[in-house]
Amino acid sequence: MTVAAVADRVASGTWSDFGCEVNALPPAELFDRYERSRFLYPAKRARLAPYWPLILENWQRARRAGELLHWVASHEEPGGGWASLTSWRSTHAGWQTQHLVSSGTLAGGRAVMLAAQAVRMAERQDVAAQNWFSPSNRFAALAFGTIGRSLGPEHSLVAPGDYVMVPLALARALRPDGSAGSVAELDGGACPELAELARRCRGAVYTRAEGLDRDDLCLADVDRLYRLVGLRRHRRIWVLYDTSGAVRAAALAYRGPLGFNFSFLENRCDVLIAPGLDATETRRATDALLAAACHAYADFEPAAVPLTTATPVDHLILAGAEPVRPYTRALWLAEAYPDLYRHIDELYAQRLRGRGVYPRSNA
Repeated sequence: MTVAAVADRVASGTWSDFGCEVNALPPAELFDRYERSRFLYPAKRARLAPYWPLILENWQRARRAGELLHWVASHEEPGGGWASLTSWRSTHAGWQTQHLVSSGTLAGGRAVMLAAQAVRMAERQDVAAQNWFSPSNRFAALAFGTIGRSLGPEHSLVAPGDYVMVPLALARALRPDGSAGSVAELDGGACPELAELARRCRGAVYTRAEGLDRDDLCLADVDRLYRLVGLRRHRRIWVLYDTSGAVRAAALAYRGPLGFNFSFLENRCDVLIAPGLDATETRRATDALLAAACHAYADFEPAAVPLTTATPVDHLILAGAEPVRPYTRALWLAEAYPDLYRHIDELYAQRLRGRGVYPRSNA
């Protein structure tokens, strides 16, 4: 099946109803706008510089698949203001929404946000969506950090955590304590024990949103879609068993096109540690999992494991890991898309009446 044949299955939906276009901006032009609006500020641009040609190529390749893998919604104001929002397929039916950027228009930000929700509702293909933001980003914290009240805990989750770059050399040098238990890599089949661990650590919304309650844990079906345009998207999972054979911790090593997210969250290694482990057990479990999961990052250009965790990793930072920033992840299930639409609409209505903070872009 050709890329065009697959991409044509994804309808343009109602973008134009909100005065928006989808994938109208070539990546090079979009990145130029990011720089001019200072969303892509000089220090971040400098950090991305060694990988910039590859990042641009990855976005260009994804654009060839239409809205199948990655879309960019944009809104243009007659006076020159503009806004954009991007999203990419993270799991089978889960999307990561990001890069809300607006310049000279508050209404444009509202348009791209509401259009995105309307299109996803109309297509009825999603399981969930998520957004990562810095707690210091006031608008993102207001828009996404409060969804628990608007959407309810049965349909949404707001999970704080830390993002740390662990150099591969450090991860490889870790010497797991045998008392931590034994580590094994999972195959692609369903693993009820992993799903139960995920529910205990993060809850049912997280488990569904990340597709941990189904088969194809390695995202082989998703990878096949990405391969259509010469990209990859897959996941490797290691679990830690205690002496009784129970799953006590897991590392989910996601791999994807470098720079889909400018903080490289598409390549994160998400560590889950069972509640109840003490500090020593948590450290041993983290080290054992990192020593195994680092093999998934042997070809990762920044030569590090991008670790996302809700448990302290001070010992890794003391050993040379780089704390990037605290990150909060907001997840919401497709059943709550209408509620999120209303939540965003009400938030922007307040902004347009002149109250509150101007929306700033997120991760």
